[in-house]
Amino acid sequence: MKGLGPALLLLLWSLALLAPAAAAERGGAGRSQRRGGGGSSEKRRRFHRIQHGHCSYTFLLPELDGCQGGGSPVQAEQHGSSGGETSVAQRDSPPVDGDWSAQKLQHLESIMENNTLWLQKLENFIQKNLRRGVANIPSHVVHNQTATMLEIGTNLLTHTAEQTRKLNVVEAKVLNHTSRIEIQLLENSLYTNKLEKELLQQTTEIRQLRDKNSRLESKVQRLESQQRGELEDMREEKSKLQSVVHTQMTAIEALEKQLRLASSNNTALQRQQAQLMESVHTLIAMVTSTTGARVRAHTRSGAVRQQLITKPLFAGPPPQSQAWRDCADAYKAGHSVSGLYHLYISNRTEPVQAYCDMETSGGGWTLFQRRFNGSLDFQRSWREYKVGFGDTLGEHWLGNEVLYQLTSQSQYTMRVELKDWEGNSAHAQYDRFTLTSERQQYRLYLRGYSGTAGKQSSLNPHGAGFSTRDQDNDNCDHCKCALMLTGGWWFDACGFSNLNGIYYTVGHNIRKLNGIKWHHFRGPSYSLRSTSMMVRPYDF
Repeated sequence: MKGLGPALLLLLWSLALLAPAAAAERGGAGRSQRRGGGGSSEKRRRFHRIQHGHCSYTFLLPELDGCQGGGSPVQAEQHGSSGGETSVAQRDSPPVDGDWSAQKLQHLESIMENNTLWLQKLENFIQKNLRRGVANIPSHVVHNQTATMLEIGTNLLTHTAEQTRKLNVVEAKVLNHTSRIEIQLLENSLYTNKLEKELLQQTTEIRQLRDKNSRLESKVQRLESQQRGELEDMREEKSKLQSVVHTQMTAIEALEKQLRLASSNNTALQRQQAQLMESVHTLIAMVTSTTGARVRAHTRSGAVRQQLITKPLFAGPPPQSQAWRDCADAYKAGHSVSGLYHLYISNRTEPVQAYCDMETSGGGWTLFQRRFNGSLDFQRSWREYKVGFGDTLGEHWLGNEVLYQLTSQSQYTMRVELKDWEGNSAHAQYDRFTLTSERQQYRLYLRGYSGTAGKQSSLNPHGAGFSTRDQDNDNCDHCKCALMLTGGWWFDACGFSNLNGIYYTVGHNIRKLNGIKWHHFRGPSYSLRSTSMMVRPYDF
């Protein structure tokens, strides 16, 4: 028994050395089995036999695959199937390096060889010791101790196999996690490559946009240079036009001075003619008051001849039966003699003295303009044209306000009588004549043209405002027609007519744009001899 103590210790120490080697061998065998797809059960089993004299002892190592594959359901739930874990690990893990596996196998083989040598030495040592004290030791004691040692060794190997299995599971998890990390890195690498491609594409597009922008900038610069050149040309043309306009304005001012001088000379003549006309009117009134009959007076001033037909003027207001609104009412009341009449227009407190033409085209016409000898200057202000001016028996303008109030009573027709220096007469008649108030610039609207003074109207029928030298209401943006053509009139854009222009005598009436003109009768520069404008109700 004393000789067995050291032998037992040596045996335990040998088993302790054998356990890691066996575990490593099992791990290698398990991995080899997984790589190879499995083998026979005999190849997977490991036996170790010790010969002692006539007796032999066989050590049966536990099956690692059986322990991993079998077991209780609890162990299966806790650890899972070794084959499943291994297959999962091998499926998810990257391929194992062949050099590393070969080195590991060589290391395991060297360990097994060392363990085998140690076992042989141990066997020899045990045989020697057993020979010495085999006679003294009972056989059953030896068997019991050997069984105990074998049980201890078996337990150690079982524990080692369990630890090896756990290490394999951990290794499988590590490999699985490593493979996942590698897959994620691969995905990140692919995503990075995709981003790099997109970045390259964006860079290319930016480069293309820069090229386009540079081309557009060059085009814009060319256009700007071209526009600068055109602007400089336009400025030069503007300066030239301004110089021309300045020259024309200077010429116009000189003409205006000459016109004022001529007008001042003409005013003296007009005053003399007015005095003569007053003397003639006084004589006519005296003859009319004594005879009560129709008187014809013939006066001559140069080459002008005018027939004046008068009617006695009432000193006081006429009776109610003679309160006529216009000449048409007087004509309907039985007064068929042309002359001066008092008209009682609505919204006026005093009667208006007007000349009534009871002979032309059926009579009943109220005159509001007449020119025949140039005795009156028609270059007047807005106010003068509003209230009227001149002698009712001679040249005169009845007044825009009176004409507006008169034609506001009902619908009226207008007639224009024209005569040239060659003795030709013409007329223009408009079925509808409408005149607005002063607030609306005495705007004129006409409809239904007919007559012999041209195929079309020389007056704008669509509503032209009345203009004078001090109030410009024409449709010409850069000119003043009342100053250029003189007189007050319904100018459009200086238009085709102006019956209130300068009166030119025979021989001086050609090529006069500012004279008494009616374009569609004798052209734009012919100044007429006499004109008259009159209105009467449309339903007369």
